[in-house]
Amino acid sequence: MIQVTIVLSKTECLDVLMYELAQNGITGATILDSSGMIRSLHNNTDTFPFMSSIREILDMDNTGSKTIFLIATEEQVKTISEVVNRVTGGLQHSNTGILFCTPVLYIEGLHKDKE
Repeated sequence: MIQVTIVLSKTECLDVLMYELAQNGITGATILDSSGMIRSLHNNTDTFPFMSSIREILDMDNTGSKTIFLIATEEQVKTISEVVNRVTGGLQHSNTGILFCTPVLYIEGLHKDKE
C-alpha cells in the first residue's frame, strides 16, 4: 500500500477533484485545511519584519490549501496522479499543489465492509 499526499493550493478544484477520484474508484480520502510556511511567516510580520518587504511579490490572497491523504494500491497511484493533473490543469504550474507518495509499512482499520 502507498500513502498518497496531495497538498492542493488550487482549492477551488477540491469538489471536482473528489468527484473525479470517486468516479475512478478512488475513495476514502481524508481532507485537512492547511497552510504553508510562507503564509505562516506572512501572518507574523511582527516576529518576521522582512516578510512585509516581499508581501507584494507573493500571492497573499490565497487563503490556504487542502491536504488530502489517501491510502492506495500501486496501480491506483497513476490514476490519482492523472486525475489530479487533469483537474488542476497540471501540478507543474505554480500555486497549484504538490503530490507525493510514501510506502505504508503497517496499517490497521482499513477495510471495506461486506454487507
